Amino acid sequence: MPEYSARGKTRRRFLTASGAAGALALAGCIETGSDDGGDDGATTDDGSEADTDTIEFVLNPAEETLDIEVQYSPLIRSIEDEFDVEIEPYVAQSYTATVEQLARAGEGDMVIADTSPVAVLELGDDVSVSGMRIQFGAAQYFSTLVTRADSEFESVDDLQGERVVGGSIGSISGGIAALWMLQDNGLDLGGAVDGGSAEDFEWIGDQAHDIAVGQLLDDDSIAAAGAGGFATIPHIPQDEIAENFPEVADISAEFDGAGSASTDLRLLEASPPLPRAPLVTNGDWQDDLREEIDQFLIDADEDVLGHDPHQLAEDLALDIDAEALDAYEEDDDFDPDEWDIDEDDWQEFDDHLLWFTGIQEADASDYDPIADFASDLGIDYDDLA
Repeated sequence: MPEYSARGKTRRRFLTASGAAGALALAGCIETGSDDGGDDGATTDDGSEADTDTIEFVLNPAEETLDIEVQYSPLIRSIEDEFDVEIEPYVAQSYTATVEQLARAGEGDMVIADTSPVAVLELGDDVSVSGMRIQFGAAQYFSTLVTRADSEFESVDDLQGERVVGGSIGSISGGIAALWMLQDNGLDLGGAVDGGSAEDFEWIGDQAHDIAVGQLLDDDSIAAAGAGGFATIPHIPQDEIAENFPEVADISAEFDGAGSASTDLRLLEASPPLPRAPLVTNGDWQDDLREEIDQFLIDADEDVLGHDPHQLAEDLALDIDAEALDAYEEDDDFDPDEWDIDEDDWQEFDDHLLWFTGIQEADASDYDPIADFASDLGIDYDDLA
């Protein structure tokens, strides 16, 4: 059993499958509360049907091996209960699809989105920042370039002529910041930023963070991976990070879980601290309900963001004893080793806990550092999707 639980400090474990589970395809249109739809049969005091506002929640899977609807279920349920609304989750295929779905929203539409800062940069006034996610008090995190622990590569410039896997240009930590680090260390990006080929290395982009890490570990022809620290740090020895990257050790909420999944990776480079991802709404949604939801999110605590363990186990169809779940709920120092729990079941349970522990007030200006990365790479905001 893993000794380290997300109950104490959130960490991520990649799944080593080289292929990703298929995300839901783009489909359908934005639904809104109106005079003629969106209710579940609720009635008013006089017996007539009452309208229920329908809010779309666009979910942007950073790790394709997770069921993001299950992961976000406590927040969705809390909003529904607090405001007597219906939330319709919409799982986007990619960062680009998330931006496109936000761009479709117009006047009268009500859309909340879990997104990358890219949406803030690209869509401008078409979105409103509801808040910035934080994790155990940390509003910043890191993009990382990693290699296998036993590889011959000692620095980023050793990657010249090699294969590097990473995310899309719509991902800050997997794409933009990873490419920025490669360029900052003297490698010629060529046309990689525009979807073409890099000059000094082979860039394999458009991979989810966990898939990129899995490909690096499974394929010896790949020299390095660019991904968010939440996907890589659990595979890097803690003492190595503390010695070579003290800023990561000081700031990263993932540091306490370093090496908890394996010690199979080595950190070649870490980005400057990045602002964590926002929750946003479409800019045309301007009413009291939106403002009240924004405040609700900023005030959110464990009651809003935390899973009911029994419900989570049920949602994931896991065979975990109810007494163990009761103990987990009551004891902050819960040790799964003391219970007869299948390791894979517990790992899946742990992975699906909501990754952020709070939401702080923020606006578009908090994402100016990302604009600086884009500027250094020669990216125009219109090209970020």
